[in-house]
Amino acid sequence: MPQLELFQIPSPCIGTCQNGPNGYCYGCFRSREERFGWMKLDDEHKRHVIKLCQMRKRRWLAKKIEIQQLESGINSTNDNQVNEPTPDLFSSTDK
Repeated sequence: MPQLELFQIPSPCIGTCQNGPNGYCYGCFRSREERFGWMKLDDEHKRHVIKLCQMRKRRWLAKKIEIQQLESGINSTNDNQVNEPTPDLFSSTDK
């Protein structure tokens, strides 16, 4: 038996309505169909969509952290290289 809800389930929209390359909104992580059909969904389906959005956000954050770690690993290997000092354009060398 479905649980009786006293309050409507609010939309997860945070006002950042832009689609990413995978078709999900950058703000709420819903697909186009999930956003446009939100008002027609019953509460059970809304809860399911919210769970999907939470999973998508966790995957996106994990991927973002992974990319940052890779980039910082690349930068740290580049920092270990010895670089020649850059000549100062404003100092005079004819003393």
